[in-house]
Amino acid sequence: MLIDTCTHILPESFDVNREFVSRADRTFRSLFVDPKAKFAQVHDLLASMDESGVDVSVCTGFGWTSPEVALEANNYNLTAAKEYPDRLVAFCSVNPLWGEDAVDEVKRCHAEGAKGIGELHPDTQGFLDADLAALAPVLDTANDLDMPILMHASEPVGHGYPGKGTVTPGLLMALVTAFPNNKFIFSHFGGGLPFYALMPEVRSALKNVYFDSAAFPFLYRPEVFDVAATAAGPEKILFASDYPLVTQKRALMEFGESGLNEHTSKLVSGVNASKLLGISTNR
Repeated sequence: MLIDTCTHILPESFDVNREFVSRADRTFRSLFVDPKAKFAQVHDLLASMDESGVDVSVCTGFGWTSPEVALEANNYNLTAAKEYPDRLVAFCSVNPLWGEDAVDEVKRCHAEGAKGIGELHPDTQGFLDADLAALAPVLDTANDLDMPILMHASEPVGHGYPGKGTVTPGLLMALVTAFPNNKFIFSHFGGGLPFYALMPEVRSALKNVYFDSAAFPFLYRPEVFDVAATAAGPEKILFASDYPLVTQKRALMEFGESGLNEHTSKLVSGVNASKLLGISTNR
């Protein structure tokens, strides 16, 4: 089974009313201020899956700063997953700094079928400088509900890009240390964090952490899969395209150039995600 663990679909109204949503939500503005920024709806994603051979896609959100925008986006993902239960899995997104309102939304979405929380964007959501204790209500709820948290991550070196931010490996390690029992997925290969797993103490700290490959064709050569799997463990790596930013077809083509052996390739492309998210392989 081939599972894409990070795709993004948005309500058509977000595209039609792009300027209004940009004013309402800081994260949306940071990612979609360019009129050429790519949007996709559920029918676009399903067509992409059919073309590329993806069996299941995880529909994730963004790190919303507006509760109203979050609600509409979460409902869109939940509805899509209900309409296509064999093909789509929903995540929901909140800002942990919303406190009990965020907790209530997470619980609501979980009851409606959401499998995880995210994507979160600490830069625009404002919790980089917050006391980590302020994140506890949402993270404790995620732990209680066995919902992994997908977190945007960025590289401390390399080229810039819209939404790159400053969520680098040191900040991610601080989060993991503060919440060791939570399951995390750090996007974009965790900004390079898995490479530090060659340090025994780091590997131990990352026991509940996974890394996805979202947008990797824009960041790394395909060999990154082999390097990350060697450093952090093959069971910790998840295939992700970041569709529609990167087409699923392109991501899979470059994944095929990774040099992984057959066993590791199967883990990364589906087995790991199916275990983490409870996705049946009999779909």
